[in-house]
Amino acid sequence: MVRREQYERLERHLRSEGRQRIEMTFAEVSAVIGAALPRSAFSYQAWWATDPKHTQAVWLDAGYQARPNLTAQRVTFTKTADG
Repeated sequence: MVRREQYERLERHLRSEGRQRIEMTFAEVSAVIGAALPRSAFSYQAWWATDPKHTQAVWLDAGYQARPNLTAQRVTFTKTADG
């Protein structure tokens, strides 16, 4: 199981990039957090949802929304209006 601290690495990465749009493969996200993503990240759009109750949704804290492409195993992080 991936701990919140590991997902916070992704938050720091997104903040340091700071671009309007950041595209990453699921493998790149795994490399940043230092652990494999859970199976649900590959199977369910909801894993990438904008629900602040989700432990992994650190992209919200960095001011981004996540838009996954499960087939391509890629995710696009896009800055929110208030991000």
